[in-house]
Amino acid sequence: MALDPRETLRQSDLFTGIGTDTMDAVLASGISRSVEEDGYFFFQGDPATHVYVLLVGRVKLHQVTPAGQQVIMRVLTPGEAFAGIALLKPKAGYPVSAQAMEESTALAWEAPTLRALAQGDPAISLNTAQVISGYMTDVQDRYRELATEKVERRIARTLLRLASQSGRKVAEGVLIDIPLTRQDIAQMTGTTLFTVSRTLSEWERQGMLSVGRERVVIREPHALVRIAEDLATGR
Repeated sequence: MALDPRETLRQSDLFTGIGTDTMDAVLASGISRSVEEDGYFFFQGDPATHVYVLLVGRVKLHQVTPAGQQVIMRVLTPGEAFAGIALLKPKAGYPVSAQAMEESTALAWEAPTLRALAQGDPAISLNTAQVISGYMTDVQDRYRELATEKVERRIARTLLRLASQSGRKVAEGVLIDIPLTRQDIAQMTGTTLFTVSRTLSEWERQGMLSVGRERVVIREPHALVRIAEDLATGR
């Protein structure tokens, strides 16, 4: 578990701004759950019974299409809430699966428990709505990117997003500090493994990236920004 779960929760998007008494109740009612690498907190379609905040590790939210293709919707880092649908519309079930990318720990609350806490502190309800709104905005942005942007821009934007989320300065540049495979990037950008591998290899040849097994270091962030924003063509 995180060294200071209270501080992690206070900085989380779900519990920011709540009162001290409510935070005490939140901590007292939270259920700690740890999942090993590649394990699942829940599966797509399961009854939406709990809301989570990640304390330690990395978690990817992904959907499986009717054709059987996996699509990564979001990568979560500590402090982020997920499964808010359990609070607002539990009968709908979880729309995604939550899979640990490394050993991870989260606090979970049964939906009725969190709903009762929200009645005493409206900030929880407002925060939940904002979290879900943020997810919807991300989905809309990704749909627009898929519909209108070249694959190189989508890959560059995805890498920059991940770097902003979980980047760490290292000697070579900015390490995306999550286990990240080429297949993960392909699923996040709506393209093929072949295209991602070809693109990353070319960028590595140009000195923009350093790519290893489940490891990406951005060596020239400004070059990646130029691609993401299509600045090289002057547009």
